[in-house]
Amino acid sequence: MDKKSIRRLFVVSVVMIIVSVCLSGFLQTSFGKTEIINFKVPTENGQWLSGQLYKPKRSSAENKVPLVITEHGYLNNKHMQNVNAIELSRRGIAVMTFDAYYHGKSSSASEPVMEAVVANGEGMIPLVEFAYHNLDYIDNHRIGVMGHSMGGMSTWMTLMHYGSQYYTAIEKAKTPDSEGGEDITDRELEYANSLNKVSAGLPIGNIRLSSEEVFSQIHANLGIIYGQLDEGNYDLSQGNGDLSNNALEGLVAINSIFPEDEQQSSFAVGQYYGDAESQTLRVVHNPKQTHEWAHFSQKTVAETVDFFNHSFGLSPKIKNTDQLWIWKELFSFIGLLGIFLLIYPASYYLLKIPYFRQLKLTKEQKNSLTSTMPTGKSNKKTRFFWISWLLSWLFSAVGVIVALKLDRFIFKSTSSFLSVKWFPQPITNYIMIWAIFNSLVGLALFIWKYRLEKRNNAEFSIQHLGLKIGLNNWMKTFILALCIFGVFFTVVFLAEYFLNANFKLWILGVFTFHSDKFLVWMNYLPFFFIFYLTNALFINKLSFSNIKSEKVNMIVAGFGNVLGIMLINGIQYAVLFMTGNSFWQETRLYPMVLLPFIFLLFAAAMISRSLYKLTGNIWLGAMVNTLIITMIGVANTATLVPFQT
Repeated sequence: MDKKSIRRLFVVSVVMIIVSVCLSGFLQTSFGKTEIINFKVPTENGQWLSGQLYKPKRSSAENKVPLVITEHGYLNNKHMQNVNAIELSRRGIAVMTFDAYYHGKSSSASEPVMEAVVANGEGMIPLVEFAYHNLDYIDNHRIGVMGHSMGGMSTWMTLMHYGSQYYTAIEKAKTPDSEGGEDITDRELEYANSLNKVSAGLPIGNIRLSSEEVFSQIHANLGIIYGQLDEGNYDLSQGNGDLSNNALEGLVAINSIFPEDEQQSSFAVGQYYGDAESQTLRVVHNPKQTHEWAHFSQKTVAETVDFFNHSFGLSPKIKNTDQLWIWKELFSFIGLLGIFLLIYPASYYLLKIPYFRQLKLTKEQKNSLTSTMPTGKSNKKTRFFWISWLLSWLFSAVGVIVALKLDRFIFKSTSSFLSVKWFPQPITNYIMIWAIFNSLVGLALFIWKYRLEKRNNAEFSIQHLGLKIGLNNWMKTFILALCIFGVFFTVVFLAEYFLNANFKLWILGVFTFHSDKFLVWMNYLPFFFIFYLTNALFINKLSFSNIKSEKVNMIVAGFGNVLGIMLINGIQYAVLFMTGNSFWQETRLYPMVLLPFIFLLFAAAMISRSLYKLTGNIWLGAMVNTLIITMIGVANTATLVPFQT
């Protein structure tokens, strides 16, 4: 790439980032009508919760508004609930999104992660208490909770927590020695209602707790949104996620508001039952979508908006189909592309600094390298090239299955949701096993291809593959990689600092992090470095094929990185869409969490190849990919470190 093209790429990437940050930041505040406040709330035993409060600017102590507290799913963070926060807040409802305990920028909990869900909704209950007692612009009679997956479970637990207090007070008011004897007085009823601080709940992607026992402890309006094609639907009462045939889970929810002699034998999906004022509102939605698609579903957002409008007695002027979040996601993705495109020109300009200048490939070195590359076409060479490329991604797919088996054996504690000091991230552990498996296979394929090339070109050496580098240059390369890492995440931090903007699309995202993540990051760096180094060897070995177009070469390398993951998810979702049940059921999370890596590993191939062309060695690309992509993963998943006071 010539100087003019690099300058143009730099300008384009910067413009993409600026446009993304400005427009996505503007959209998520509903054109300035919503204020976004970052918070860190101390909770019991020295714990804390980090999150964002979407506050309608018209709200005040004199003009109180309803509040919805929303929680993300396991392995995610607060940004996965941005779509709901944007749409509810622009309709006059304050929204608190937060990182659950063990996630994002919140602390660990004093209990293991799943016990914390039961004990306090992974932080949802403490936030209800905080809002109820401290936010004077919130209408305490209209506080709602919602969440996706694990957050849906926390929603159930929060509703049960407050509902059981209400029913306990009611039962006590009925005792002969109470204030009104066996009759409930107005004051006793008022006291019972004061204990029930949540008036509405909406679990999404979690319907297993819909039972008579659970509803006996809930006194609130309740809606359920459960995807018909949810990957975890196999153990529901009907063996699938279709609730329209009067599935038990949906029928129990509707019948929870009817006396025994009026129990319904059927219910209609999407129909509202009961009365919001008496907190008996019930509705069950069953959109035809997967578990994770709830984060990117206009239908789910519309159903969410409708439910809280019904529950809080609101009549907003904005239609439920009028949604801004999709545009915010689009502009966020433009910025995501921009920060990755920035890596190459940033590297180019950093290499102009005298300290790094000797790392750049000179024209003479480039010509020398080119002269030793094999030329000419041969059917045998073409055949071996495509066989090795095919094997690379087929073994990548096999590696996903191998990692499924080994993860529970090697990392027993984190697989069982228990806290550990070292390697505390369940999903990063799983991906690391997959990466090591791929490294071993990739190294074997690389040696095989190298021997073939050596046989055809006796002058072809390790040096010409970009492996030979002195210790001094290796250290300079590492420092350069750290600088590129710094540029990349400086942009991410500045975007959040100035406009609360982030770079994401659906479940793919690049987010800021606290300093505690650095130690976790360093746990994984050596192992992922082996993967990205081996990957760089194999990708840049592709340049010795007879593909003449460098652009086509890079695309082929990119697909070689991701087709294995695409194959696994292709099997998973082809079976799900055809049969109604996923192929991998109990281990359904594992293919799902690899979806963002389709983008990340394709980008890794581009980075590895372009930086190889810039420096003549594979080290810089491997280091940059290791530092940046590992941190993206570490900052965006559950971290099960033990709680420390």
